[in-house]
Amino acid sequence: MNIFDVITTIILLYGLINGFIKGFVVEVAGLISLVLGVMGAFKFADIFGVYLSPYFDLDPKIIQTGSFILLFIIIVYTISLFAKMITKTLKVVALGMINRIFGGIFGLLKWGIILSSFVLVTQEINEIITFIPQDRVEESISYSLLYELGDFLFNWLSNSQIIQEKQIVYQIIY
Repeated sequence: MNIFDVITTIILLYGLINGFIKGFVVEVAGLISLVLGVMGAFKFADIFGVYLSPYFDLDPKIIQTGSFILLFIIIVYTISLFAKMITKTLKVVALGMINRIFGGIFGLLKWGIILSSFVLVTQEINEIITFIPQDRVEESISYSLLYELGDFLFNWLSNSQIIQEKQIVYQIIY
C-alpha cells in the first residue's frame, strides 16, 4: 500500500461519509441537476437572453453569457430544493436511514467513478510523459482496480447507442 492508495482511501471515505450525510435523494439530485443545468442552459440561453436584453444595455455576448449562468443556477437550485423536500418527506415516513445508507453507497460509487476517470487519463499521459514510475503503479492496490473500472466504463459508454449517434454531444455543441 503506497501514498496513492492512502489518498484514494481518504477520497472514497469522504464520498461515503458525505453521501451518508446528504442522503441518496440529495446525492442523485446533485448529479442530475448539474447535467440538466448544463443541458438546459445550453438549450434555452438564447431564448432567455432575448427576454433579458430589453432590461440591460449590454453587449449581446455578455447577455448571452449571463443568461447561461443565470439559467444554470436557477435549474440547479430548483432541483436541489425539490430534493430537500423529498428528503424531508422520507424522514417523516421513517425512510431517512435507508436514504442515508443508499446515499453513502452512491457517494462512494460517484467518487470511485471520478477517481477511475482520473486514473485512466493519468495512465494515458504517463505513457507519453513518465511522471509516475511503473514500480509505484505496480505497488498500488487501488491504481489497477480504478484503471480497470475506468476502462470498463469508457468502453461501455463508447459502445452505447447514445454516444455512437453523438446526439448529446451534437446538442451541446450546436
